[in-house]
Amino acid sequence: MRVLGIALATVGAIAFGFTYADQAALLPLLSGELGLTDVQAGLLSTALFVSYFGATLFTTGLPDRLGPKPVVAAGLAGAAFGTAVFATGTSFPVLLVAKAIQGFGSALAFVASARFIAGLYREDQPHVGLGLYGGGFPLGSALALLSTPTIAGAFGGWRGSFAVEAAALGAILVLWIVFAPSVPAVRRVGNMIDALRCANCWLLSLQHAAGFGMAIAAGSWITVYLLREFGLPLTLSGILGSLLLLLAFLTRPFGGLLVTRGLLRTKAVMRAGDIAVVAGVALLAIPGRPLPIALAGAVVLGIGVGLPYAAVFNTAAASLPSAPGAAQGLAAIGGTAGVMIGAPLMGFAVQTWGFAAAWLVVGLVGVSAFVGTFAMVGEEELSPARV
Repeated sequence: MRVLGIALATVGAIAFGFTYADQAALLPLLSGELGLTDVQAGLLSTALFVSYFGATLFTTGLPDRLGPKPVVAAGLAGAAFGTAVFATGTSFPVLLVAKAIQGFGSALAFVASARFIAGLYREDQPHVGLGLYGGGFPLGSALALLSTPTIAGAFGGWRGSFAVEAAALGAILVLWIVFAPSVPAVRRVGNMIDALRCANCWLLSLQHAAGFGMAIAAGSWITVYLLREFGLPLTLSGILGSLLLLLAFLTRPFGGLLVTRGLLRTKAVMRAGDIAVVAGVALLAIPGRPLPIALAGAVVLGIGVGLPYAAVFNTAAASLPSAPGAAQGLAAIGGTAGVMIGAPLMGFAVQTWGFAAAWLVVGLVGVSAFVGTFAMVGEEELSPARV
């Protein structure tokens, strides 16, 4: 039952991760047909995560009141509908609305899935299961970078790619409804207001901004970076750019395993990830760097943004036992804010100064998160009985 539940939650995470980057490798096609600027292209991600941000503030209590399974199902339905709207879009405003609907669906499902996994583990440590689930998001985004140019070529352009994606989301929704085990709702005493008063939760929110936020912001531009800086074909740029997100997929469960096995404490995992983020963007931003150095930077950055995931969300839950879903929601908001601000800011930097300035944005967030760990309380100090 636990294995089936984690597998289905991870498939759902892959689907949501796909929506985060479904437009990234297709930006040249979208811009060619609809005349989008670099800043407008960055705002597509912002629209998704603005909606995600707002929905997370007001919906983290739903899994505790209704049970996680129906809330995840509602999220999948919303993502499928938003993707279908994007496929039919004829103007920039319609595309923004479609991405906002995708973001609302993802927000509904994110905390609900985390509470679903906690329910599957009950009193056991959920680091590995949560890491596997969390790894689905960058894997989905990597698959989007890898596959959307090919799908677009096979199905008549970018609209065909989004139509195929909408159908796949519908199929995953059916699988979830039929096969996902039910996890009972849990009573919570606190709410999002309590999370907003929790200093440790804010530091974890910053940490997730350096992880998830910078992963998606960087993933939104890595294909264009390789295309413009090295003159690579669109399909090859998408394949190589996906390295960043594929590494994040692998390191999220690995970071959870390091904590579960007692090899590293939660704050040490976070710091290792932050250092890797800074090192990765330094390699990407070196003026005149050859392609192998740039790819090495993408690999190191991918490791850095993925490693702290399970440590962040389990520490968030431990930071506010009266409302763990709200604490995890606040951490998720940090990642959301990272994308909302990071993706268009990177677009502005690219348009104004070039890619070196865009990578500097990512590095500054990584440095800020690293500094924040020195004021943070780790999960081990918050929940010593579970360590």
